[in-house]
Amino acid sequence: MTDTKLPDQGVVFWPVGTGDSTTIVVDDRFVMQVDLRDMDAANEDDAVVAPVIDRLEETLPRLDDGAPYLAVFALTHADLDHCGGFGDLLDSDIVIGELWATPRLWRELADDEELCEDAQRFHDEAERRVSATLAAVADGREPASGDRIRIIGYDEDRDDHPYADLPDEYFTCPGEVIATLDGEEVGDRFEAFVHAPFRDDCAGERNETSLALQITLRAEDGTEGRLLLFGDLSYVTIKKIFDYSEEHERPERLAWDVMLAAHHCSKKVMYVVGDSGEEELKQDLLDQFDQHAPPRRTSWRVPGRSGTPTSPATTHRTCSRVTATRRSHRTASSAPGSTRAPRSRGRWCSASSRASDWC
Repeated sequence: MTDTKLPDQGVVFWPVGTGDSTTIVVDDRFVMQVDLRDMDAANEDDAVVAPVIDRLEETLPRLDDGAPYLAVFALTHADLDHCGGFGDLLDSDIVIGELWATPRLWRELADDEELCEDAQRFHDEAERRVSATLAAVADGREPASGDRIRIIGYDEDRDDHPYADLPDEYFTCPGEVIATLDGEEVGDRFEAFVHAPFRDDCAGERNETSLALQITLRAEDGTEGRLLLFGDLSYVTIKKIFDYSEEHERPERLAWDVMLAAHHCSKKVMYVVGDSGEEELKQDLLDQFDQHAPPRRTSWRVPGRSGTPTSPATTHRTCSRVTATRRSHRTASSAPGSTRAPRSRGRWCSASSRASDWC
């Protein structure tokens, strides 16, 4: 595959087959990775998937000692196609400043559920960071970069696990905004609004406990680009996200310029089994996607009774590139009757290459 560079600011969706590897570049110092799928197949001469860890080692910002620096690694959930290669990432020269984890892994281990090797490595690293953070707090100091952790979400069995002893500032719940990366304030150019996992889903299927985020990047001129990430959530949970934000009059938290298709564009995002026992298309959610999307010329409505529904992936993304629009730096007020500021046409994404889909 063709080598590539990271954009100055933006998002890279690495081609990794059925799986997710998303790199978010905030500026020339802070880079965030959401999920990872790094496969041996990437080393083949005719590979069509990216050697993500190798590319990150080559392109990440450097610390004073020359080590490649990844400010944050966030795991949406512990499926292999979202954490594959994490052990190799830990064993590489890359320094991971902060880890974002959901409580689900602790629950699965407590219930003796089987984890893949890389998910176990992630959990072990999270446990190490919990211990390091608790030790730092006991000494009256901040944990060092490389030891930091943030727990996102809530689980009813929280008190059964060591992370429960962390101070409140190391927890984030749905409905809250994260504007720091690896302990440093970056709110003028980055924020992550947490949509999920919901407390009510803590004991549900693993996919339904996926971390869901709205990422906002801000350029120096005030231009904003917004990205929605839903992990492997299905229709029921994504619909709950949209309904909840709309009912609480915060449509700005649903706005998006780029959406990574949930669950690799699985039908479970758009279909449910109806009373007849047959799968039924849920146009209501597609309409909500459409309502909060940037202006465009295409529609997602499914004509007739047959055919493949036009999803976020197929509307805004082709095989080798993602096209996004650019919005004004002004955001919509949550007050009833307010109007969204107009979005200006333009490019938020960098040019694409064969090695990655840019956004």
